[in-house]
Amino acid sequence: MIIEAIIVIATAAVVAKFMPSLILLSRFSYPNAKFSAIPTTFLNEKEIARLLEAKTLDDLKNNVVSRDFILDGGSVTEIQKSIDASLIKIIQMAKNDSPKQVRNFYDAYLQKMDGEAIKKAIRDIIEEKEMGEYVVFSEVAKKLMEEIRNVERGELFEIMKRYGYEIEENMSIEAIEREIEKKLLQNLLDAKLPKSCRKVRDKFVKTLIDVINIKTILRGKYYGLKNIEDSILSGGWEISEWQINELLKIDSIPEIISMLEGTSYMPFLRQAITDFEKEGVVALEKALDKYMIKAVADIANENPLGIGPGIRFIVEKEYEARNLKAIAKAVAEEMPSEAWKVVVVA
Repeated sequence: MIIEAIIVIATAAVVAKFMPSLILLSRFSYPNAKFSAIPTTFLNEKEIARLLEAKTLDDLKNNVVSRDFILDGGSVTEIQKSIDASLIKIIQMAKNDSPKQVRNFYDAYLQKMDGEAIKKAIRDIIEEKEMGEYVVFSEVAKKLMEEIRNVERGELFEIMKRYGYEIEENMSIEAIEREIEKKLLQNLLDAKLPKSCRKVRDKFVKTLIDVINIKTILRGKYYGLKNIEDSILSGGWEISEWQINELLKIDSIPEIISMLEGTSYMPFLRQAITDFEKEGVVALEKALDKYMIKAVADIANENPLGIGPGIRFIVEKEYEARNLKAIAKAVAEEMPSEAWKVVVVA
């Protein structure tokens, strides 16, 4: 009897320890299957080439066959807004389908997407320009934009600090933009997740930091910009602080790429060298975007029963939205399709 009681207690302890994890994994099964079933049509080179053949925006709208993205409006601005609106709905759908324990990650991702709009608004205020209309994705950013509209420069920094942005009036614009990016990425790292999901989340965010830093250095060296170090983020996945410092000392872009030997980014950049000679630094940026798409696919494979497929899904959809907006602009401006193939990622 004593032995049986010990076995029962031990079994109960094991069940109590692992049951919550098993329940959580079961709750990922439906959304992950759904994410895998939804195609990434607008990351397909042939589909992009087909859409670029459209003669008018009406032709483009008629040619886009998608349950995810709805193209609406008569101007390129209206169509791009409708693409952004579709992307918000897609990410909200991914959030609502996912277990409650990971939904705040999707909220943080929407905030991350607001980075460019926030940086543009801050830059306009600092340069004493009139604030325009900025596309934002999160409710937090909508409230922030309302608060900073028509404020004085001094008041701007007080408001930004209330929202967690550690920026000062005496900072360079590059340093301010770095702090904005840093805060939004930190939101992703701070999002409360089950233990089984944290490692792939961290890998994703820190890989993104690497990609942002490499792009910043390549773009800065290509255009001869000063104070590139003010834009550098810390905490990357593969590239250490001392490596970043070494890269910043080099002016030759081919030499910078060769210094990345041994990293996951090197093969993609090396393959883009020929295109770089014809197209400029945008070819290298596109190569890093292609790497990012591969990286999130790998993350999905590493964590197939957790948040991995969700990360892959929303990143791919963001790139699809970017491609569609670029295609809409190309058609509206009647640009040659070859010229616009440079900026789309496939």
